[in-house]
Amino acid sequence: MATVGEYIATVVMRGVDDGVGLENTVNSFQVTPREGLLELRAGNPGGPGPEGPAAYPWKWRGDIVDRTALDALRPTLGIAHRGFAYRLVSENSVMYWDGESFYPFVNAFGAEGPAGQPTALSIGTVTTLAQGASATATVTGAPPNQVLNLGIPRGGPGLQGDPGGPGPIRTAPDYDDSVAPVQDSVPSWNAATNKWRPLAYPAWRGPWVVGESAFGTASNISGTTATVASISIPAQPFAWRPFVQGGVWSMPNGADGTQRIDAEVRLGSATGQIVAIGPGVALKSYTGCSFRPHFRSGTLDPSSTVGVVAAGATTTLHVVLTRQGSSSTWSYLNSGAELSVWAQPFYAP
Repeated sequence: MATVGEYIATVVMRGVDDGVGLENTVNSFQVTPREGLLELRAGNPGGPGPEGPAAYPWKWRGDIVDRTALDALRPTLGIAHRGFAYRLVSENSVMYWDGESFYPFVNAFGAEGPAGQPTALSIGTVTTLAQGASATATVTGAPPNQVLNLGIPRGGPGLQGDPGGPGPIRTAPDYDDSVAPVQDSVPSWNAATNKWRPLAYPAWRGPWVVGESAFGTASNISGTTATVASISIPAQPFAWRPFVQGGVWSMPNGADGTQRIDAEVRLGSATGQIVAIGPGVALKSYTGCSFRPHFRSGTLDPSSTVGVVAAGATTTLHVVLTRQGSSSTWSYLNSGAELSVWAQPFYAP
C-alpha cells in the first residue's frame, strides 16, 4: 500500500485562470495510484514593480541588407555600442543593440502612404539678429499656403579686401562739388570749408610777344608822350598780374643833357596802371630802355590788387614813351624792340 508521503512526492501543481478575481474559489486535488494533481486558481494582478534602468537612446546607424550582414556585424559590437539601431531591409525590421544582443522590432516600416497636399511656401519676414546669435526659422499659416520667417545673425567683419580702383574725386566727402571745374583745374584746399575745391591751373601762362613790327619808328616827336606799341592778352580763368620784359630804343634830341626818354607799360589804356618801366638815359644817342615789372604804388602789400587783371577779362597792354626834362623833340627806333608778357596767377593770402 502507498503512503501519503509517496503520493505527495509525485504531486504536480499548476495554475489555472478560472475564477480570477472571484472572492471565493475551490481548488481541486486529484490523486491516482501513479500521481497527484493540484490545480491552484491564479491570484489577482499585483501592483507595478520598481522602475527599471533607463534605456539607452537610439543611435541610428543606417541599413543592413540581410541576416548574413547582421551576423557579420555582431562581433564588432560591445557594451559601448548600446543603443545602435539598424534597419534590417530583408525583414523590414529595426534591430536594436542592447549591449549584448540585438532586440528586434518587427514590421517597423510600413508601406508608402498617400501623397500629401503640396505646400506653397513663401518668404515672410527676414530679421537681422545680433552677431553670434543662432539663426531662426518659423513656418506660420495652414497648408497649402504657409509663410517662412527667417532670422539671420549679422556677420562679423570680413577680411581686408584688395585695393580698389580710383574713384571719382567729385564724389569724395571732403570735396566741394558746388564749384564747377574748368579745363586744367587742380584740387585746392579751402580752409574756410575744410574741403577741396577745383582751382584753375595755377601755373604762369604765356608768353605773349610782339617784336619790331609792332613798334614802328618815329622821329622829331614834339609831344610829351607817345604810345608806340600794344598787345592784347586773352581772358584767363584766374586773376593775374602781368610780368613784362623787353625794351625799346629812344633818343632825346636836346643837347643840354637834361632830357631823357622813359618807357612805361600800362594796363588797359595809355593812362592805365603802370605794370612795368624802362628808365631812359639823359644822353643824346639812342639808348635802350629795358622793361622790368613795376607798379609805382605806395599801397602794395601781399593782398593788394594793384595791377591785377580779373579772371575772365581780356585786357590790352600799352607801351608809352614819356619825355622827361626839357621840351626839345625826341625820337625812337623799332630796331631790337620787343614786348614779352607772362600771366602770373594772383591768389590773395
